[in-house]
Amino acid sequence: MLLAHLLISTALCRAASAEPGVEPLPDQELVVALELDKETLTDSFLLMERKGEIYIPVCSLAEALSLAISCDRDRAFGFAVNQARPFVIDLGEGFTVHGRESFSINGMAFVQKGEILVNSGALSRWLPVDFHLRRESSTLELRAREPLPLQAAKKRRAFVTPKVTDQAAQYPDATTPRRAAAVPTADLALEYSLSSDGHKGNRSRMLNTMNLSGDLLYMTGEAHVLTDNEDLRRLDLTLSRRNAAGYRMGPLWFNQVALGSNQAPYVDGVGASTRPLYGLYLSNRPLLGGGQFLSHDIHGQLSPGWDAELFHNGAQIRYQPPTAAGMYHFVNLRVYYGINSFKVVLHGPFGERQESEEVFVSDAITPRGELLYTLSAGWQTGLTQHAAQDDGTGESNLTFTSDFGLTRNLTGSFLVVRHTERRGSAREYLGAGVRTALRSTLLSLELIQMLAPAKDLEGQLVSVRSSSRNLLGLNLELVQRFFHNYYSPQFYHREDPLRTLTTVKGNSSFTLLDDIRVPYSVEVGFGTRKSGQTETTSQWRVSGGWNGWNTTLQADLSRLQGKSYATGLVQVSTRLSDVSVRGEAGYSFLPVAMASSVNVSADLEVAPGLQLNSALSHAPAEGLTGLRLGVSKRLGQVGYSLAARGSTDGAYGFDVGVRSSVAAVPTGRVLASAEPLAPYGMIAVSATVAEPDGRRTALPRVDFLLNGSRVRAIPDGAGAQVIAFLQPDVPVDVTVDMTSIEDPFMVPAEPGCRIVPRAGVVDRCAFTLTTGGEIDGTVTVQLARGGAVPMKGVRVELVGDGEQQGRPQTTLSEESGYYLFKTVRPGRYRVRIPVDEVQRLKANALPPRGVTVPPGGDMISGIDFMLAPADAAPGKLIGGAAPVLDQE
Repeated sequence: MLLAHLLISTALCRAASAEPGVEPLPDQELVVALELDKETLTDSFLLMERKGEIYIPVCSLAEALSLAISCDRDRAFGFAVNQARPFVIDLGEGFTVHGRESFSINGMAFVQKGEILVNSGALSRWLPVDFHLRRESSTLELRAREPLPLQAAKKRRAFVTPKVTDQAAQYPDATTPRRAAAVPTADLALEYSLSSDGHKGNRSRMLNTMNLSGDLLYMTGEAHVLTDNEDLRRLDLTLSRRNAAGYRMGPLWFNQVALGSNQAPYVDGVGASTRPLYGLYLSNRPLLGGGQFLSHDIHGQLSPGWDAELFHNGAQIRYQPPTAAGMYHFVNLRVYYGINSFKVVLHGPFGERQESEEVFVSDAITPRGELLYTLSAGWQTGLTQHAAQDDGTGESNLTFTSDFGLTRNLTGSFLVVRHTERRGSAREYLGAGVRTALRSTLLSLELIQMLAPAKDLEGQLVSVRSSSRNLLGLNLELVQRFFHNYYSPQFYHREDPLRTLTTVKGNSSFTLLDDIRVPYSVEVGFGTRKSGQTETTSQWRVSGGWNGWNTTLQADLSRLQGKSYATGLVQVSTRLSDVSVRGEAGYSFLPVAMASSVNVSADLEVAPGLQLNSALSHAPAEGLTGLRLGVSKRLGQVGYSLAARGSTDGAYGFDVGVRSSVAAVPTGRVLASAEPLAPYGMIAVSATVAEPDGRRTALPRVDFLLNGSRVRAIPDGAGAQVIAFLQPDVPVDVTVDMTSIEDPFMVPAEPGCRIVPRAGVVDRCAFTLTTGGEIDGTVTVQLARGGAVPMKGVRVELVGDGEQQGRPQTTLSEESGYYLFKTVRPGRYRVRIPVDEVQRLKANALPPRGVTVPPGGDMISGIDFMLAPADAAPGKLIGGAAPVLDQE
């Protein structure tokens, strides 16, 4: 007690003896760079340091991160990342709200110079962001604990796998004509390995691969060569041609033809030959798959600053960035046989999210009277061998499948398959079936007759299939098969043959904690055999991700030949700093309980396309542990991989691989890439500015859009770019990404170009940029008593004439009735209010107004429209509303 009294007295004496007028250390302002994901958001972000603590201006931070937080004097309000999580700082009342919880501020925030400053530690608890101040570089580093709107928008804009579609031509065709012979694109790869198993000594292996593609005999030629040490393992050639418009040879119509090495088509219930065969392939089925017969368009309103993603059956297929037109357009979407779920997800600039979904079953019906077919005939030869030579006997396959429209809602099918084995025995399969759609369920029935004359055998297979969406919350498929002395490459011959086989597949998802989506799938098979023996198989899979961690659990349960089997597998992956980590562990429960495998791998991206790789594996049954370390490069002109491996049993090995691909660019240069180019089509793109003296200056930083979506381009080494990895023979439209042009008044003189890519061929699409013009005007409504008032929200279209024809540009009139079309390329146009818009407004139709934008651009004003009600009456306005003016 006495000690405490002495300490308090000493403290009071020191406080009393302090010199008057001495103030605490003043607040210190710090100007730093704001950094997120190693990218600088701003170079001049102002912080405040008070008593060693850092205070951050919350509204300046929200503006930099596109958070929906606004400030009004001593109050900040809005939401953080998610609209369901409100965010409030109220200094007057002394509390803050984050999510659904309220906290006392306790001096953690104050107002200075009109800005609300918040302690960095407290702000990190209120927002999903960690702050790290690097004083040596004057940088405030932000580390997001969950995706911020800025990061999510960046990821969506980086969407690089647009789904190419067969759509009506909008732009001039710039595809180069086919040639009798051209320099092919070549993919070259060399792999060398040296290994030792500790018993048989050292072994070495050299693999050389060359793949060629390009124009040959006015077709697409593909050649493949593979050597293993000194042995030739593969040498084959294929000539093919595909065209959506098709070809006609007398009464025969087809759109796909291939001569040379081909793979026999897979037929459900029969299977297919596993070897490539030499022969002929003909088909008139759609190029993007055998089950598409429809296309679909989706349009909607897009508010300023919002972007749109389109998902088809859960996979992203399109992206549209923010536009000034106020609309999103996803056109010519392919509809496949089966369930089609089109979901549009709209993202606002502050993390807002809106979803709309259209779900329907494709007709699954071939139009009445139309025939779709596939014909394949092939024979095994020595040129197509991929492994050691067999006994020299032959193998052949003939496959014919067809679908034909019987009625409006019923499609029939017919198939013939003849499969000859290497020892000369042949089996023939004849099949017929029907299919239809009942609301959201697909139904099909098929009968296949097997004939084996050499073995004096006959057999039948009857298959009944249904596929439904959202049945008790599941996407469910049921297949019931009935066998009678039937076997095929898909169902192997056994002494105890199958009698029935039932397969049920289901998949769906559920949500945990209002934030974690968990997809799962189940597949169960039940079979009976002639002896009465039953067999059961099942596969179960569930996955999910949270806070950067992704996990998959998989289990296989089966009972075969009187024994039960049960195995499980767990996979975990995440990213720690710059290291991607994946782990996998397998376990057998039946017939023996034991760990089956443990694998862990990690990759470090030390530079774009350059990775350090490591993998650790352990097999508990053998007590064997192995380690693999390596480095790989997958970008640039040459790719390579180096790796060393070893295991606890004394085995070791070294692998070296080098690969490159070269293609001839139309301008006389050679494009080199570490990634394969031969299987794909390519387009060399460029943008130039026309100078007054006639010269053209290249713009190397311009980006391009493929079918309206951003696309990755490869530099060709001379300032131009090449769009590679395009699906051959499917038309694409190339346009300039206007958001990548620094000058807001520049527009391309060419609206775009249409290219039909061919494997191994580089086409060219060049754009010339010029100064664009602007067209504006007003939309007003005529009043019955005279005068006019402005009309808001009227849709106005700009339609090109002559060479400028294409998709109309659209804008909406503002509160004042004013509308504006920006960056209009030179040419002749018509400005109009569409007929459906006039009908919506119940107004009299107005003729379009002709406009010409001269070369070099110009501002054209005064293109005004005055609407009059179709049922004009005193005091009546457009749409039946009372006039807001003319009150006197």
